[in-house]
Amino acid sequence: MQVAIIGRPNVGKSALFNRFSRCKLALVHNTPEGHVTRDYRRGVGKLADLRFMAVDTSGLEPFMAKGSIQERATRITLDVVRRCDLALLLVDARSGLVPEDEALVAWLRKCLTAPVLLAANKAERRGRSGVSGVSDALSEATRLGLGEPVAISAETGEGLVDLYTAMQPMIDKIIEERASQREEAAPKARSPGLAGEDDTEGPQDMKIAVIGQPNVGKSTLCNYLLGRERSLTGPEPGLTRDAVAEDFEWEGHAIELVDSAGWIRDAKLPEDGCRGAVAGGALRQAEHALNFAQVVVLMVDAAVSTQLGAGLTRRELALASSIVREGRALIIALNKLDLLSPLDRDKVVGRVEEQVKESLPEVAGVPCIGVSALTGAGAGEVLPTALQAFRVWNQRVPTARLNRWLIKAGILSSTEYRGTAAGRQVMRLRYVTQVSARPPTFAAFISGAEELSDNTTKFILNSLRAKFGFPGVPLRLLELLERIQEPFE
Repeated sequence: MQVAIIGRPNVGKSALFNRFSRCKLALVHNTPEGHVTRDYRRGVGKLADLRFMAVDTSGLEPFMAKGSIQERATRITLDVVRRCDLALLLVDARSGLVPEDEALVAWLRKCLTAPVLLAANKAERRGRSGVSGVSDALSEATRLGLGEPVAISAETGEGLVDLYTAMQPMIDKIIEERASQREEAAPKARSPGLAGEDDTEGPQDMKIAVIGQPNVGKSTLCNYLLGRERSLTGPEPGLTRDAVAEDFEWEGHAIELVDSAGWIRDAKLPEDGCRGAVAGGALRQAEHALNFAQVVVLMVDAAVSTQLGAGLTRRELALASSIVREGRALIIALNKLDLLSPLDRDKVVGRVEEQVKESLPEVAGVPCIGVSALTGAGAGEVLPTALQAFRVWNQRVPTARLNRWLIKAGILSSTEYRGTAAGRQVMRLRYVTQVSARPPTFAAFISGAEELSDNTTKFILNSLRAKFGFPGVPLRLLELLERIQEPFE
């Protein structure tokens, strides 16, 4: 059951979406041009006992110049609204009915078949105009021909009881119609002998986040992987603001793909008419996408790298380091290879591979893929590579196998000597086990007077990576030290 929140820009759609979601998922700010939301986003909506999928949408402006940002955003919004079961149309009770509202309703009548519920937002009864001002706005809204509007305030929560009263019968009717359709189309019940055939555990869900600097082609790649225009794309930098998440299936795997805003340092946030507040919010959502992803695709502009005669920029290396510190599986995708000659393509990929090998030795074997998100060349390798990285990230090594190899390699029960001011001290590695995956984490049981040295830790992790196959994912080693009291001399 999907409920789309629609209306012209700056009528409070994202604020109502956050009210339904009971958390601040969507960016909300009173910008001068009123265009904060550009890509729609979904979230579980709750209104009393009603449960539905709420869809926050971009401001609808169907009469903008063709090719403009808002015209492109309107086209994407219309596609999702057509697939929704109910459209909740908002108007601004403070400004009253404007010609754009009437033009929008006339356009929607030609485009939509789903029922439309009219609500007048920003109708705070304690506002400047008081009850009389709200009544005037409601009276004007009846001219739209969508019935009596519901007066609400997404900001304060006023009028939500009335909104529930209006939505509840409409949603119940849609649910009943769907239930009857399912009963008619339901296949015959399976025989009892087949009742347990689907009980086996299926593939695990995977969450992929695509991050990178502005205008490197993140949204274009996401659209290609989804097979449709999900995110707004164009030559303008900074088009993506909200983190755009979309669920889909690929070869039996449930995948959540998250397209994020361009990664910009706080000190360099662009001027957006509100002192960088919107850009700052977009950056925080990109950071949230990184923190909750499992596999992260770091997008790089290969054409820019070729022009500079370098691999990753300092900022991109810092991003890669952040991904590794968070314990995520890392993939580097070099985009815009269609702008380069075949020789330059090989050079830039090789240059990045060497740079990652030197700068991030703790994740040796990070996959570097050359792609063109615009033409699709090489983009078909992204999901198979992500799936392989996800499997490695989830990999577990049995304790018995792990310790047998450590004994054979002469690592287990090995002794490490160090000269210190207090004399020579001894460490002995006695036992190693993998305590968790996602990322693979090992615990080393040590007896001695000190912990393992950094060189010994790196040696153990590199040996584990080489033997058991952990390319491109961070490994962690926890040291459990049993201190031995040194005898007095």
